[in-house]
Amino acid sequence: MNFYLDGEGAGSFIASYIHGQPYDDPPDIRPDGDELRVRSNLTASPRDDEILQVRIVHADTGDPIISSAGIAFNETGREFSITLTSFKPSRAPSPIKLDLIKRDGTKFTATTDLYFLPNPALPQSVSRIDSLRGSLQVRSNGPYFETVFPYSFYISGVWLASNPINLRKFKDLGYNVLHIIPSEVGVGYDLNQLDAWYDEAESLGLWIMHDMRWTYKFHDYVRIQVERYKRRKNMLLWYTADEPDGHEDSPNAPPNAYSFLKSLDPYHPISLCLNCQNYWFQEYSAGADILMADTYPIGTNTEFSTKYNTPCNTTYGDCGCDNCHTSPTSPALLNIPSRLDLWSRFQSQLGLPPKPIWSVPQAFPAQDFWTRTPTPEEVVAMALLSINHGATGIVMWTFPTADEIVEGTSKFSKVVTGEEFRRFVPRATGQACKVVWEGAVEGKVDA
Repeated sequence: MNFYLDGEGAGSFIASYIHGQPYDDPPDIRPDGDELRVRSNLTASPRDDEILQVRIVHADTGDPIISSAGIAFNETGREFSITLTSFKPSRAPSPIKLDLIKRDGTKFTATTDLYFLPNPALPQSVSRIDSLRGSLQVRSNGPYFETVFPYSFYISGVWLASNPINLRKFKDLGYNVLHIIPSEVGVGYDLNQLDAWYDEAESLGLWIMHDMRWTYKFHDYVRIQVERYKRRKNMLLWYTADEPDGHEDSPNAPPNAYSFLKSLDPYHPISLCLNCQNYWFQEYSAGADILMADTYPIGTNTEFSTKYNTPCNTTYGDCGCDNCHTSPTSPALLNIPSRLDLWSRFQSQLGLPPKPIWSVPQAFPAQDFWTRTPTPEEVVAMALLSINHGATGIVMWTFPTADEIVEGTSKFSKVVTGEEFRRFVPRATGQACKVVWEGAVEGKVDA
């Protein structure tokens, strides 16, 4: 977990190759075309079956947490159970040191922080990230956490306000998160109206994803919203920057907002949505616990911008889907897993902890760059492809939308918000496997 609460007795550490001292000299990471490639000077690999001794201690005192355990070379994602009795609750992190020791005495060292937070009083919700699986664990109505797989839309406040029964209609369609799009005026909302919607959402069983896209750079506005809503029992997470790369917000803006927001509320994760494939990815992604990808490949010309009358390539032009590729041999839908896989590689190549990635499927009518509305099958396929490639949440753009899309996504919501799905998919671990189907074109089968 990305944090624990006072009163919890057990936790775990995850041993991962992305932290600590590399076995060889540090790799040279450089831009190369449209993705990052790693050049390493490693010339000899250790035996894969050699076992390393694991020792984990409090970095400030040297007191042991795990005195002796074992892990194999090249093993990653290994979970080590620990007791939390030696930690004192605090908003400040506890520094941790991990040593891996070879049989010949060679030692490798990694450091990290463990957050053991004071337990907030109920009914305030607590939402945290399973750091191994990327799923959300939420506590709301008692001492226990449940797994939540968000499946919903960004929703128009104008539509909500047009009829007092609309929020219940939305819930009855099967979606489980309320993410209202703010206006560009003032704090972004009529706060009294928003209070009423959030109260109703709580009674309906809808989680809140609070959007601060127009105000996240202004601490006074952030403070007003966070202090007003952080103690709600149905608060799930915060949403700060919406396409800061596309809007060319300062790369420092999301990380600055992140630090300030965390100082106000360490109990709920922070998300943002990136529009570009790789434009200041490292800098913008530092401003969130959860990254969201809005890749919109349906009905757009990926080589020439019909809106701006310019070509589109890796360095120039805007076609509505950054660096997407569509052709008879490369269907538009393949841009969805391509983006998610690439971002996962970026995080690994940059030596960053693997943040969860959510997907924002294209579910809006034809407009601007997009000459047609996606079919319901395409919208659901985008969600399925995202889930297959590690997405732990789906929030579509935007609602209301075409009736047929509503019908199709409503049916699908019963699957991904159901108990059987939540018992298995968000808790799954392991490595991706190549799927081969006799007679199918290689790379065109996904499962």
